[in-house]
Amino acid sequence: MQKGCFIVLEGVEGTGKGTLSLYLQQELKARNFKVFATREPGGKNCVVAEKIREIILDKNSNVLPLTEAYLFAASRAQHLREIIIPHLNKGEIVISERYVYASYAYQGEGRGLGIENIKKLNTLAIDNIIPDLVIYLDLDPKIGLERKFKARQDLDRMDRETIDFYNKVRNAYLKFAKENPSLIKMVDASKPLEEVKQRVLDLILEKINKN
Repeated sequence: MQKGCFIVLEGVEGTGKGTLSLYLQQELKARNFKVFATREPGGKNCVVAEKIREIILDKNSNVLPLTEAYLFAASRAQHLREIIIPHLNKGEIVISERYVYASYAYQGEGRGLGIENIKKLNTLAIDNIIPDLVIYLDLDPKIGLERKFKARQDLDRMDRETIDFYNKVRNAYLKFAKENPSLIKMVDASKPLEEVKQRVLDLILEKINKN
């Protein structure tokens, strides 16, 4: 059985994860790679995880921080087993916008639940499935939110946090990148888009060629 390659895009709001995912799909398919793209919370073709996503992002939902953490883990457990692992087992490159590191940053640090607590909560959910590469798109949250507000009128529940919250999330990501340099590669998302695209593509192709 051919092993696939699991790539994760991480970062605060407005860093361009969706744009990059589309670009990477095009570029990798043009190089004759089989690619499957998805995102969290929820997941492409994953009905259960998508229903959980609706609860998480509903701006009218009174979701408590701990409940939110469990919902993310539940969605992730379903998404990973039903969608991601089968595509990896077919030898495909799987690109996911966010994975468990988002929970460490958002619920662990941003919500103040504690990163170690969120790691324990997600232990069973991810079952030791670690990505081959994590691309962390670093950007000042103020810039990211300005980008997002300009692009979207209808903001969901996760878009309505304070700048202090997003600064905590960014600091957590920076810490992860520093502590895990072989897994997490940081890319400056404030650079021109074409430069960011090329840098991310180069990192992924380098990883694929090493596998």
